[in-house]
This record gives sequence, structure tokens and C-alpha cells, in this order.
Amino acid sequence: MRTHLPLAGALALAIIATPGAAGAAPTGLDEDLLDRKLEALHDVADHSVTAEVRLGDDTWAETAGTRRIDGGGGQVDEDDRVRIASLTKSMVATVLLQLQDEGDVDLDRPLSDYLPGLLPYEQEPTVRQVMQHTSGMFEYFYYLYVSLWEGDPADFYANYRTHYSPEELVEIGTQDPLLFEPGTNWSYSNTGYIALGLLIEELTGDDLHEVLDDRVFDPADLDDTYLPKDDTSGIRGANPVPYLTTGDPRHPYFDTTKLSNNQFWAAGGVMSTMEDVNDFYDALTDGTLLDDAALAEMSQYVETGDGTVYGLGLIGLPLTCPGASEQEVFLGHTGGGLGHQTYSFHSADGERQATFTWNIDDRHGAADPAELNWALSALLIAGLCGADIGDMPAGADQRAQAAPLIPAVEDLLLLG
Repeated sequence: MRTHLPLAGALALAIIATPGAAGAAPTGLDEDLLDRKLEALHDVADHSVTAEVRLGDDTWAETAGTRRIDGGGGQVDEDDRVRIASLTKSMVATVLLQLQDEGDVDLDRPLSDYLPGLLPYEQEPTVRQVMQHTSGMFEYFYYLYVSLWEGDPADFYANYRTHYSPEELVEIGTQDPLLFEPGTNWSYSNTGYIALGLLIEELTGDDLHEVLDDRVFDPADLDDTYLPKDDTSGIRGANPVPYLTTGDPRHPYFDTTKLSNNQFWAAGGVMSTMEDVNDFYDALTDGTLLDDAALAEMSQYVETGDGTVYGLGLIGLPLTCPGASEQEVFLGHTGGGLGHQTYSFHSADGERQATFTWNIDDRHGAADPAELNWALSALLIAGLCGADIGDMPAGADQRAQAAPLIPAVEDLLLLG
């Protein structure tokens, strides 16, 4: 199954369509532009949207929509928490780079050197290969929710509240052989990041949520961010209700709030706000969490084949802003949490930051996929480039489908 949000394709089209737009380094936040693009994204699918964009010391933060799809729950607030899903991987990778600097782990040694017997393979991947998704490991979510990938949420209804241990998730995800010899190809694997969570616990002797508190959340002043404890469900505090589209016209949206937090854990379990997410990536690029050498190592990218590149827990989004002469690689991640969907990308110097989230995992075309993708791309370009790509041109849907794809939400990122 391919993602129905081909962001890179729409970005390319947008840039072609607006040759006279603003350059790559906006001199100030265009709040009117950002307001319009936020409303346009909200209008496409009538879901809630929360966004925060920063340019240097200037910040724009706005929301659109209500917390519930039926209009209840009050207006969504910029301080509401969401499951940020695979943005968690950037945090887990940060901890491993810290532990490498402290001499506790060698990223180029096999994972089995630290966790013997966890993986059932003769040729085991290195820690680095697991971090950059070149391990060849398969995806445990496919096994948990076989019917979901075929358009039927029956497996999800049956299993979404089931608590699994990390070891069980790794066992589920490794029941088949490796997809390829480690280091020879690229394939996104949440299974690998569950294994990395176990590695962190083995190296530190502490629970993963405690390690993230001590090494990431506290140093970066992420006061509204947490990794849930084991065997819990739900989200602490106010939040836009996360929904999964079902394909059933009688009950088109399913509330996924009570999804077991164990099912994401190190692969995508962190809860946060848009402000805290921007604070995290700011702390990542300004030296608070990693020194320059470690950040450079984290940003050594490999090709994914989908219009983006991938480092150690980082997506690199190559983008030539409208009117700019050179391409720039923005670092960050996207995340799909079976409800909440989040984009977060940042210039390498941390001066330009754009993070936004919406609350519907739309697998059944409740919104027009091309229009939704264009609206997402337009908000991202407005945030990172200060540029207005205008309305979606005629034929953009067909052209975008043929263009390279970003691992936006459900497919490349699978569920996290």
C-alpha cells in the first residue's frame, strides 16, 4: 500500500507553479499567509489543526477546529497534546548518540552484541543500520492489523486495546526472514525502534520513559511532553480526539483515544505539543542535546527512494524554496499515530521551524487526497519558505501521483 499523501510530489509541483514566489530565507513571518493556509488545511477535511511556526525569535501559533469531529469538546487549543508518533524516533536516536559519546555503545556493532537472542537472524544488523532503517527488518504493525492494510478495520477493533510487551512486538515483527541483507537497501521498520528502546533500557538500567525524561525532555525544557508508562491507554490532559476513518458510511470515524500506549512505545509513543516539538528540534540543533559532531553523524543521510533521505532518527526533506537558487535539506520527521498526524521540519541552523498536526488518519478518502496533500504542502512551504504556492493547479493530482513521494504518514511511516 502506498501513502495517499504524496507530499514531495506536490512540493515539486508547487515550486514549478510559482517561479516568482518569495525566496528561501524569509525576513519575517507572514502571519496572514500562515492564517490562510491553516484555514485552507482545516477546510479540506474539516478536522482540527494545530500549528506553530518560528523564524528566529518570532513565533506564530494558531489552531482551527474543535476537539471532536461532531463539534464538541471545545475549540482545539495550541497547548493540546497529541501522540506525535514517529517523531519519537528522533528522541530515541538522540539518546543513543549521547550514549555513544559516553562510550556505552558502538553504533557499528551488531545489536546482538548488546541484546543476544533478541533477533532471530544469522546476519544481524548493526545498531546504526536499525536506526537508519537499513536493517531489513519487517514491520510488526502489519501482523497486528492485517485487515487494516486491506481497508477493513476489523483487526483494529479487536486488538487496539491489547497491551504487548516490547519483546512481544519484536517477536511478532521478526517472524519472517529479513527483507534484505542489512545495509543493502532501505525499508522503514517500527520493529527496529522497539528493539532500540530495549537497547537503551539495557545500557542505562532504567525504564525508557525515565531515560527520555532525564536525557531529552528535562534538558530541552519540554514541560508538556511524556512517554506513557507501560500498560496504559489514552492521553493526559486536553487533546484533539484522534480518529481513524472506517469506510463505513454509518460510522465513518472511530475514536482511537484508548489505543494501548504499549503498541507504539519507542517507535512512536511520545505525547507532546507543537511548542514542545519545536523546542525539541531547537535543542537538537543548538547544542543542548548533542554536540556538532554527533548532530552531523545523525544527519548523515541515506536514500530512501521516496523523494526524501534518512539519517539516524531523522527524515531529511530536500526542498528548493520558491525563488531560491539552491536546494536545502530540512531535518525533522513525520508521524502517523492512528489518529493524530504530525509534520515537523526545521532548517539545519534551527532558525526556521514548522510543526503542525491534525487529528484524522484518513484511510478511506473522506477528504480528497490531492487537495489534502496540496493544503499540507502549502502550509509547510508557507512556514519554511515564507512563500504562497497558491491554489492547486488543474491536473496536479495526476502529476503528483507520478512524482517522488515523501514518507508522509501511513505507508512509509506505516503507523508511526
